[in-house]
Amino acid sequence: MSSLSDFHQNLFRLYEHYVGEPDSTKDVYGFWVFIAGYLIGAVGVVVFVIGYAGEESFLQFRISGVSAATGLALCLFGIVLLLPVRRRGIQASVVGLIVALAGAVSFGVVYPTHWYDHGAELTVEVVALYATGVAIIAGVTALVPIVTGRKGMFVAEEGATEEPPIMTGDSLEGAQFAVFRDEEGDWKWHVLHLEALAESVTSAVTRPETESGIENVKSQIGSAGLMELTTSAFRLHEDREGTWQWTLARDDGSVVGTCASEFDRRDDAEQSVSFLKDRGPGADVIEIEGAAFTYTERRDQWYWQLLDDDRRPLAESEEGYASMDRAEAAAQTFAERFDRARLLDVDHVGVELLEEADGWTWRFVDEADEELARATTDFETRRAAEDSVEALLSELESASVTVASDPTYECYETEAEDGWNWRLVDENEHVVARNPSTHGSESATTEETTAFAGHATAASVVEIDDAEYEIYPSHRMAAADGGELKPVDADDADGVDVTDGIDDAEANDESTGTDEPAVTQDWHWRLVTEDREVIAASTEAHLGEDAAEDAIERVRQQASEADLIEFENAAFQVYEADSGEWRWRLIDEDGNVLADSGEEHTSRGDAAEAMMTLKEQAPEAELLEIDTAAFEIFTEDGEWGWRLIDEAGKMVAEDPASHPTRAAAKEAMERLLAHLDSSIRTMDDAIFQTYADQDWQWRFVLPSGETVAVSAEETSTRDELERAIDDVRETAANGQPTTIGDVSVQLYGSGSGEWRWRLLDRERTTVTDATRTYDSRGRVMSAVKGLKARAADAPIFTIDTAAIRLTDDGGWAWELIDSDREVLASAVETERTKADAMAVVDEVRRRAPIAGRVDFDVASFELFADEDGRWRWRLIDENGRTVAVGSEGHASSESAQAALEDVRGLIANASILEIDSVSFELHRAEDGWVWRLIDTYGDVLAESTQSYEHRTDAREAMMAVKSHAPEGWITFTE
Repeated sequence: MSSLSDFHQNLFRLYEHYVGEPDSTKDVYGFWVFIAGYLIGAVGVVVFVIGYAGEESFLQFRISGVSAATGLALCLFGIVLLLPVRRRGIQASVVGLIVALAGAVSFGVVYPTHWYDHGAELTVEVVALYATGVAIIAGVTALVPIVTGRKGMFVAEEGATEEPPIMTGDSLEGAQFAVFRDEEGDWKWHVLHLEALAESVTSAVTRPETESGIENVKSQIGSAGLMELTTSAFRLHEDREGTWQWTLARDDGSVVGTCASEFDRRDDAEQSVSFLKDRGPGADVIEIEGAAFTYTERRDQWYWQLLDDDRRPLAESEEGYASMDRAEAAAQTFAERFDRARLLDVDHVGVELLEEADGWTWRFVDEADEELARATTDFETRRAAEDSVEALLSELESASVTVASDPTYECYETEAEDGWNWRLVDENEHVVARNPSTHGSESATTEETTAFAGHATAASVVEIDDAEYEIYPSHRMAAADGGELKPVDADDADGVDVTDGIDDAEANDESTGTDEPAVTQDWHWRLVTEDREVIAASTEAHLGEDAAEDAIERVRQQASEADLIEFENAAFQVYEADSGEWRWRLIDEDGNVLADSGEEHTSRGDAAEAMMTLKEQAPEAELLEIDTAAFEIFTEDGEWGWRLIDEAGKMVAEDPASHPTRAAAKEAMERLLAHLDSSIRTMDDAIFQTYADQDWQWRFVLPSGETVAVSAEETSTRDELERAIDDVRETAANGQPTTIGDVSVQLYGSGSGEWRWRLLDRERTTVTDATRTYDSRGRVMSAVKGLKARAADAPIFTIDTAAIRLTDDGGWAWELIDSDREVLASAVETERTKADAMAVVDEVRRRAPIAGRVDFDVASFELFADEDGRWRWRLIDENGRTVAVGSEGHASSESAQAALEDVRGLIANASILEIDSVSFELHRAEDGWVWRLIDTYGDVLAESTQSYEHRTDAREAMMAVKSHAPEGWITFTE
């Protein structure tokens, strides 16, 4: 209703501002209807022009036609309202407007499918309907001279004087000359004495509203009765909503108090008045010192409330109790719990320790005390749960963030912090690869993952049956001047991939056009078993793959024919050189040449004779005569090994490992002999080597023979393993390295587009899983960043019996909750800021323990300060319900209490007046007698403009108003 009233007043204000003072409500609404019709019609024209000038659209033509037709009809109707048309003419225009609007709507329905040679062709019917409506409106406009009467009572005449002050409200008395013709037609005049007898109590916004109010007074004033107040009285009346109320007034008409509630029945209002008359004069005044608990009954349930000494409510129970005794016990429990309860001042995130059936756990909560995430494990004790949380929070700020759908290399330090490991996690959260051994530094794990990622895509799948020869490349620098060849460190190869072929290196060298050394490629061979044990390896580099393969063939041939030579000291050896000449040399137990004959001999005997001359100087050296290749078993630094020496005394193969005993070295040599005929394979790139103990696995081997990755899972068949390797290739190539600590944050989403986060420990076990979902990856990432930034300051708390929670729902308040989040008590009023709410909490802590109990008698008076700081009284019954409230405010509680003593006497002597019709009320004021006109709703319609010395004078003035006001005319002055 208030919004409609505001709209009505705004229309009038705009009209008065831009047009002028309206003569009636009809003029205002007629003007605005005309404006609305003009605007709607203009919209129709604009839409038509746009649609005609651009691409044709039936929808645009339909909109333009309906808008233009509606605008014309409204404009005509607005003109009718602006003209002085009688009621019947307006009613006829309304009928025409309805018919015209129906025609406009009909056009929108039938166009274009049933318009002008289309469909049912309803063109004539629609046009006729609209034309009929317009004709009715226009016809009423044309007949205005016939259907109108006089427009007003007063018409400004030429030479008229200004209005007298009494007419403008500037004076209460005045005189007026009334000029008239006598019986003979001559002019005479009378002097009229004018006196303002009554005035309105309220003001109106518009002139029509004022006219309506005056007409209302005129219609009721003639039948008004007379009530003379000689003592205080209870006025009992029914308001416009049909409810009953009462007010307590003095004999001068001033209101002292009112009822605190409205009544559906007259009897209930009379019962309330009777209660006040019976109990009010003797009721005590309630005084609260510090704070007190009060108890009220509502719907057969008892509730408690904590009040301060100003009777301002500080707290109240959330639920009702079956009896007052139980409510009182609950209030005392509240006071005890609140005093010890912790205030949950959670800024962004907090951690709550929870006791469950199987032990303790914990969860993250936000500032609104809503759960964010919950731990997935239980702890035996609260202390254990707290230790877990403290360790987690200390790591969370620096925790890395990963996404479950992105392949990731997770690098992490071992739990004992004695090394670093890594694992490859695919987009399905499966660990598909691991490091084969622990590394001493984080950088070593990063290098290993880089090597795996760089070679996984091109790596072939190989299965070694027992043992195989592997021919593999290595790189070295070749000086431009043909100098000494040196090995190349992969980090110093100037951006050259050490696995690339020699052609790439030469191309790189040619592209530079400098004398810098070029990267060239040597070839080596090794004999490896299925479990990557190297049985034998080449002792020198070969210039090509074919040369390395030829070397393997020589080893096969010579090893199959070789004798076994075992010596522990130096030995003399006679051998035939490649030129066919004979020579001798002295070698130590490591195979190093200590001395050489320095010349060639034509026969073995000559070489032996020359050798014997030197042997006299080394009597302990053994004498070896080698006609073919031989295996030498030797020892060095207490470790044993073997080497293969060809018939020329050149070492062509050696044991890559050392052994603790001669027998172990001999066994290693025998393994070579057992696998001499193994197949040969060129290994110029990394390989996935598959193998099986019981189930199938793979290891990832670089050409250098270094294993840099192993499978994390086993498969039952080789086919399954190869399919898994195909997936690993893509995962390894796309994986991003991430260093994780004791805890990491992982984001994961569902198929429905919802995202969540969880915390994982070092072994990828879920520590905490979020219970809140987010609608995008960006939102969950933002939430995780906020959590990480504030985790270090997150409070850790537990709710043993109760805790105090702050809420912000349009205003700050507090609630007392138990561990199950059941609200035990809450604030009655909200505060503007969080700090204000915390101040109220402190006040309740201070007052609740010392709060007494307020026992309401059958009726009790209470003094209180209202919103303006004025002190008033109210009467409360035994259940704490307010029965009556004082209407007058006082500067202090003392003055209010003094005034209350006067009210007691007024209540005792007051009569009961039922206002069931409009009546004049005559009573004594401070400076004489006054009167007022009161309607059936208890509202004052008018009152005397002055007080009269004698009761008779006031009565005569009141009767003059009663006699002449119903026929009085209405004049308006600016």
